[in-house]
Amino acid sequence: MSIDIDATYIIVLVMFLVPLLILNGIVFGPFMKLFAERHEKLEGALARSEKMIEQAEQKAKAFSEQMKGATATGIEIRNKARAVAMNTMNQKIEASRAELQQKVSKSLVELEASRRQAMADVHVEAEKMAELTAQKMLGRSL
Repeated sequence: MSIDIDATYIIVLVMFLVPLLILNGIVFGPFMKLFAERHEKLEGALARSEKMIEQAEQKAKAFSEQMKGATATGIEIRNKARAVAMNTMNQKIEASRAELQQKVSKSLVELEASRRQAMADVHVEAEKMAELTAQKMLGRSL
């Protein structure tokens, strides 16, 4: 088998390549250019969207860190306020306790004095009653 290349083959090749070159300049070239531009726009939009997502994640992380800091500050302020309140309350309790202790001590002293007075009064009254009883029993004054 042998292949003969003659003028018909070259004419067919030229008839194929000429419309191909014309179509390439008129249709395929602009289509490929439009396709490349569209691809570039999509790639750019994709890159911009990825960048925006990354920025949003960074902002969310920064916000989270700020919230952690604010929470820690709030807890610290609350603990300080609680400590001040506890200290004030303890001081008031101690002052009240000291005042009550003084009142109790004073009352005990007064009670002891009243007891002694009552005992003295009872002793005097007992002597009077003993004397009266003796007078009535003996029928004479002592």
